[in-house]
Amino acid sequence: MINIQKIGKLVLLAFIVTGFWACNDDDPEPFGFTAEVVTLKRSIGGEEKFALAYYAYGNMKIDSASVKISGDSTLVLPSTGTLKITRYYNPSMEDFTTTAPVTKNYDFSVKNNNVEYTETENHTFTDLDIPTIDSIGVTTNNKSVYVKWDKVDDAEGYFVQIFDNEHKAVFNTGGLISKDSNSITANESTGRWGASLSAGKTYTVEVQAMLFEDGATNANSGEQIETIAIASEEFTFGD
Repeated sequence: MINIQKIGKLVLLAFIVTGFWACNDDDPEPFGFTAEVVTLKRSIGGEEKFALAYYAYGNMKIDSASVKISGDSTLVLPSTGTLKITRYYNPSMEDFTTTAPVTKNYDFSVKNNNVEYTETENHTFTDLDIPTIDSIGVTTNNKSVYVKWDKVDDAEGYFVQIFDNEHKAVFNTGGLISKDSNSITANESTGRWGASLSAGKTYTVEVQAMLFEDGATNANSGEQIETIAIASEEFTFGD
């Protein structure tokens, strides 16, 4: 069972982890990477839709990465962060369809110093209900946002983010919220702020319900995510 924990440097819609191994010059590790495929689910236009996100996490710089998604179709994974130890493809809204993913293998190819490394990720699709956001409350004097949602059966935790109108993350909880919780007040003590909220501007709250792969532990859950069901709702900060 996954407990409340730090699950990586979470940045975007689903999570982006900057790396899962620490490099130590005094005790160098050989290059290694892990591959991850995550089902994302959200409501778009009143319909439940699905898309896949693909990640390659390295313990040192990844020069290139790709994943074979079907037949001869290969998807190149862009890099992220200055260390370039994570490469990922985060789906756009246009990638979401009403067709649920099937359980299948995905073949990843990663290069480091012109040497190719491969790994096959077996992604199991398990459906998860999208949370319902019950209420959003704003306190302008201390710039905090209260978010309450209905708990989702089978969810193993939650993650909350706030985006501006350009879909840039301005807040995230920085770690997993307990599956027994159904609310959070976004402030300096409960997460990480990337920018201050401005009065009169519209923002979007996302509540993400998490389901982890079988065998995931507190130590590796950031690389063992199976499904993320995402609820979103807009709010205006102050007048």
